[in-house]
Amino acid sequence: MAKTDNITKYTCDRCGESAYLQQGAAAAGDWREVERFDQYGSKASRLLCKSCTDEYKRLAAQQDAAFQEFMAKKGE
Repeated sequence: MAKTDNITKYTCDRCGESAYLQQGAAAAGDWREVERFDQYGSKASRLLCKSCTDEYKRLAAQQDAAFQEFMAKKGE
C-alpha cells in the first residue's frame, strides 16, 4: 500500500463536494475561502468549491451593484 503525505481534505460548505488534495496541487487553487459580513456586522467564513465560488461571485456582484445604488441615493 502506498503512502502519500501532506494531504488535505477540502469540503465545500455549500454543496458538500469533497476532495483530498496533496499540498501544492494545482486543483487546490479551485477552492476559495470567502468572508461575508451580515447586517449585524458578524463575519462568516466559508470554504467553497469552484462551482460554488463561481455562483458566489455572481451573487456578490449583484450585492455590490445594489450597495453602489444605495450609496448613490443619498437622502432620497
